[in-house]
Amino acid sequence: HETGLVLFRLLPKEEAVKVFAQLEAADQEQLLANLGSQRAKQIVLDLPPDDRTELFGDLPGNVTQKLLNILPAPERREALALLCYPERSVGRLMTPDYVAVKSFWTVDQALEHIRRMGKDAETIDIIYVVDSGWHLADSIPLRKLILADPHQKIEEVMDYKYISLHADQDQEEAVKIMRDSDLTALPVTDHQQVLMGIVTVDDILDILEEETTEDFQKVAGVSPVG
Repeated sequence: HETGLVLFRLLPKEEAVKVFAQLEAADQEQLLANLGSQRAKQIVLDLPPDDRTELFGDLPGNVTQKLLNILPAPERREALALLCYPERSVGRLMTPDYVAVKSFWTVDQALEHIRRMGKDAETIDIIYVVDSGWHLADSIPLRKLILADPHQKIEEVMDYKYISLHADQDQEEAVKIMRDSDLTALPVTDHQQVLMGIVTVDDILDILEEETTEDFQKVAGVSPVG
């Protein structure tokens, strides 16, 4: 596998995309897991649409999650559609703009990571905790981390109590859960409990408002402008 990876890295971009499209799903997964983010992104973006659809259908959650993190926003939206999440599901609205820390890090390591990554996040009020396989383990208020002993392990400050959404869940159901929990963002997982992204209440309400407006216009016999 190591020799194959080295040879693959040496291929010109166009050749690499052609070779990648011909590989078995397991070999594609292995390559994506080991390639640098930039190289992996370029290969996925250059794949023909039907090959890209097949790729996203076959990949396990933790590799898909990695790709969603490195794809630009327009391609990410396309990828979410390719992942076959139902049209009105939470999965269609996921964003990777959150901060996650590893359960085996110290509080000090986690805070350093938050300082580095927090500027690109939609919210850092809540920090998500994952294990080495990127499975969601907890959600911790940032305040709790700031007040903790810097040398403590994250797992020592976890209470394992968190609310999450499943990527297949209906958006309206997500709004109800957010309202009941009084949270403005919730983590989204796949069937294996891999953290795929977060959904914010703003994103969901925007979509539901659009749909309500369209439904009203249909009933009133008014066509949407544009």
